[in-house]
Amino acid sequence: MKINNEIKIIILYSIYFVSLLIALNHVFFHGLLDSRHFINWDAGYYFRIKNNGYEGFNVAFFPLFPMIWKGLSFSIIGIVFFNAILFLTSFYILIRVLKTTTWETILYLSIPSFIFFYLPYTESIFFASSTLLFFGLKDRKKYLVATGLLLCTLSRPAFTVFIPAIIITELLCETVNAKLFLRLGLYLAVTLVGLLIVGIIQYQYTGQWFEFFIAQHHWENELQIPKFPLTSYASGLIVRLDGAAMLFGTIAGIILILLIFKSKSFKDIIIQKEVVFSLCYLAGITFIVLIFRGGNLFSLNRFVFAVPFIIVVADFYFKRKITFSKKQLMFIFIIIFSFWLFFGSYGHIQTLLKFFLLSVYLFLIAAIKSDNKYINKISIGLLIFTNLIFQIIFFIRFLNVGWVG
Repeated sequence: MKINNEIKIIILYSIYFVSLLIALNHVFFHGLLDSRHFINWDAGYYFRIKNNGYEGFNVAFFPLFPMIWKGLSFSIIGIVFFNAILFLTSFYILIRVLKTTTWETILYLSIPSFIFFYLPYTESIFFASSTLLFFGLKDRKKYLVATGLLLCTLSRPAFTVFIPAIIITELLCETVNAKLFLRLGLYLAVTLVGLLIVGIIQYQYTGQWFEFFIAQHHWENELQIPKFPLTSYASGLIVRLDGAAMLFGTIAGIILILLIFKSKSFKDIIIQKEVVFSLCYLAGITFIVLIFRGGNLFSLNRFVFAVPFIIVVADFYFKRKITFSKKQLMFIFIIIFSFWLFFGSYGHIQTLLKFFLLSVYLFLIAAIKSDNKYINKISIGLLIFTNLIFQIIFFIRFLNVGWVG
C-alpha cells in the first residue's frame, strides 16, 4: 500500500519528536518523561475531575475531555497517546483538504504551542471538534456545523467566541433571508444545549447550576480595563509567546474589520466562509482575553496557536498571490517591533533586544511572501528550525512545572 506524502511527514515528525525527547530524558533530564510530570497545571485539574468529579473551583473546566478520559479508563500516558493520535488524525484530514505543501505541513506541525496536543489537555478534543466545524462551514453542511459547535461547547467555554463568530460569518458570507436566520437559530440552540449539558453534569457533583460562571472569578476572568504594559503569568519568554498570539489575533481583527467595511450589504464576500469564521475566532478570543483578564494574557497562545483556525488563516495567506518588496517588508518589521511597546519592551536594553529577536522571527512569516524567491526559502527554513527548538523547549518546560499555558 502506497503511503501518501502527508502521512510520511506526520510519521517522520512524530519519530523525530519522540526520539529527541527520549534522548534528552536519557542524557540531561533523567525521569522527565515519568507520567507524574504530564499532569502539571490544567492537566492536574482534568485528572482530578476524571477521578473525583467536580468540586470547588475546578467547575471552570468543561467536562468532555475528562469524561472521555474516564470512559476510556486510560492511564496518564495512555491518554497522552490518545490525544496525540486524535490530533494527528484530525490534522491529517485538515491538511489533505487544504492541500498544503510539504514545507507548509512541517511548519504547522512545528508550531511551538502544539505541545498541548501531546499532553492531558482538552486541546486535541477541541481541535478535532473545530475541524468538524471547519468542514461544515466549507461544505455548507448544517449538521457538521451543529455537531462541531456542540462538541466544542462541551470541551471548553468557546461559546463566548463562537456565537458572535458564527453570526458575523453568516451575515458576511450568505444572503440575508429567512433560511439564514433559521440556521442561526439552529446553531444558537445547539450551543445552548451544550451549555445545558455542561450545567447538568456539573450539577450532579456540586448541586449548583451553572457554577462555572461563578468559578471564573477565581481565575480572575471578569470584565476589566486592561492594565499596561501587558503581561502573562510567567515573565520573559512566555510573555513574548502570548504577545505573539495577541499580534496574530490583532491582525485577524484588523482584516475582519476591513472585510466588514468593504462589504456594502453583508454578502458576496470573496473570502471563503471557513476563513471568515477563523478570522472571527482568532480576533474574538484575543479581544475576550484582553478585556476579561485585565491585560494578563495567560494561555492566549493555546487559544490562538493550538487550534485549526490558525492553520486555515495561514493557508489562506500562503495561497494568496501577493508579494512584498524590500521597502514593504521593512515597514512590516517596524510595525511588528512597535507593537511590543504595549508590553513594555522599552523597559531595559535586554528586554528590547529579546523583543527585537521575536520581531525578526515573526518577520520571517512576511518574508515568505518576498518577491525574492531566495528569501522565501531561507525564511520558511529558519521558521521551521526555530519552531523545532522552541517546541522542545516548551515541552520540557511544561514537564518541569514551568508555565507555558
